[in-house]
Amino acid sequence: MSAREKIAYLRGLIEGQNSIENAGLSKFHQALLGALDSIAEELDEIAEAQDDLREYVEDLENEVMDIHSEFDPELFEIDGLDDADEEEKYEETICPSCGRNFSYQPDAYDDDEDLLCPHCGHPFKG
Repeated sequence: MSAREKIAYLRGLIEGQNSIENAGLSKFHQALLGALDSIAEELDEIAEAQDDLREYVEDLENEVMDIHSEFDPELFEIDGLDDADEEEKYEETICPSCGRNFSYQPDAYDDDEDLLCPHCGHPFKG
């Protein structure tokens, strides 16, 4: 049973009871039914927004699947990314100028090339 159907059922019970009860109780029941109607209306709006969102997400999913089916991985292949056995090796050093630690790849530098501290910019031999 939906929220609207439950409220309609309560409304019938209350209206049947109001003929027996006093007028003060009727005001309470009317306020209660008004609040319940407001809640049911907001729930309907939320359900409608959720349905719209579900449709939007399904459309996006279909578009992504279309793009994915047209994707040619060879167009974006980058040499060297699949070489799992070639790990990048880093070493740590301390800058003689500022005294801060940093890591660098020794393979990226020639033997006679100076390191450049990323903190202070001071060049030095590694």
